Order: sequence, then structure tokens, then C-alpha cells
Amino acid sequence: MAKKIKYLYILLLFGVAITACKKSNPTSYTQADRIYFYKDNYNPDKDSIVYSFAIKSNALVQDTVKIPLRIMGVAAGFDRTVTIQVVADSSTALPQQYDLLPTIVKAGDYTTNVQLLVNRAPALKTADVRLLLEIGTSDDFLPGVYNSATSTTSGGGSVRFPVRINDILTKPSNWDGFCATYFGAYSQVKYKLVIDVTGRTEFLTTGDDPVSIPQMNFFKKKCRNYLTDLNTANGINLKDENGNEITFPN
Repeated sequence: MAKKIKYLYILLLFGVAITACKKSNPTSYTQADRIYFYKDNYNPDKDSIVYSFAIKSNALVQDTVKIPLRIMGVAAGFDRTVTIQVVADSSTALPQQYDLLPTIVKAGDYTTNVQLLVNRAPALKTADVRLLLEIGTSDDFLPGVYNSATSTTSGGGSVRFPVRINDILTKPSNWDGFCATYFGAYSQVKYKLVIDVTGRTEFLTTGDDPVSIPQMNFFKKKCRNYLTDLNTANGINLKDENGNEITFPN
């Protein structure tokens, strides 16, 4: 009798163990796919973009501004569509001054770019126009990170992204934090001289065409020498739009 009770007790424990294992099986949980404007912590244009035709060739009448996006979730095995819309009450750009191309996240990709076509117009020579872009809901994505700041080690995100467009010489976003070390205080006249001497309009340390410290030192010396020759040839020192004499650091 004791053996029979022991046997039944073992069977009972075995049944409880099986039941417990069945209950512990996790159920799958999926969230809706989301997407957001990605703010790279190394990119000085991470929070907004100022596009100026003034630093481009006079022959250029249209250009493309690319704004990075990143998905939340896993890549898909098919192309997916992103809805990008303009926040009308926070935008001043006219329809003929820009065009939003379709935004697609390709199969297998985690990132893509919003491609904003900007058109040169006479009105841009006197004032900025603004566009506030916003991620809307599509069949494939919901808006993602609403506002996440960058840090020294990581990027951030947002569902809105401001763009300014003009045909006015505009101070580069990293001038005060980086360029000033080599070129000094900003002015439009100085910036135009730097563009003419170096052949560059941007001096970013990351991206497709980054500059190095030796390059920047070379550019500084080249600009300083050019300014000296220019002042000697004209018999007068070059001044900026505010009446201040143009100089470069030693």
C-alpha cells in the first residue's frame, strides 16, 4: 500500500511539473512598427537644417536636402512607406519653393532619408522660409520618438524636424564651436572669402567629406596669406559688412 501511495505521489508531482512548464511558455508580443527623425550626436545639423543657395553655384536652381530617419523594431522583407507631412501653421515656404519626394524604407533596411527638393526663387534672397516636417501615420509605420535629446555618447530622435531655406549667406551651424578656432569670428564677407579660397562651404568633421585638423590648419594659413595679398594689392584692409577689419588667427 505504501508503495502504491508513493507511486501516485510521484505521478502527481510529474503532472504538476508538466502543467507548470506549459504555463511558463511565453506568448509572443508585437508592437506596431514606428519611425522617427534620427538625431546623430556628432551631426551639427541634428536638430534642424539651414539650407542656403548662397553657398552654391549661381547655375544651381534646385537641390536635395536629405534628413535621416530610423525605424523602431526589426527590418522587414519588403519595402515600406513613410508618411511625411508639412505642419502648415508652423511653415512659411510656398508650395513652389519645395517638393517632398516619396519616402521608402527598403526591404532589410533600418534607416532611410527624407528627400526634400528645394527650389531657388528670388524671394529667398531677402528672407528665410521655414518648413516644419512631421512624421504621420502610414500603413507601415506610426510616429516614433517624439522628442529625445542627444548626449555625448548617443543620438536622439523626434517626430518633427524644422528646415530653413534661403539664398542668403548663412553662418554654418558648427562655426562657433569648431570653425572659429581656425577662421576667427564669423562675418558674411569672411565666410565668402573662405569659400573662394578653400572651395568648400562646409567644414564638418564627420560624414561623406570630413575635414581633418591638418586640413583646417592649412585652410587657415591659405586664407590668411590670401587676405594679406588682397590687402596689399588694394592698398586697404578688407572689412566685413559691419565695418570690422577681416582677420584670421595666427
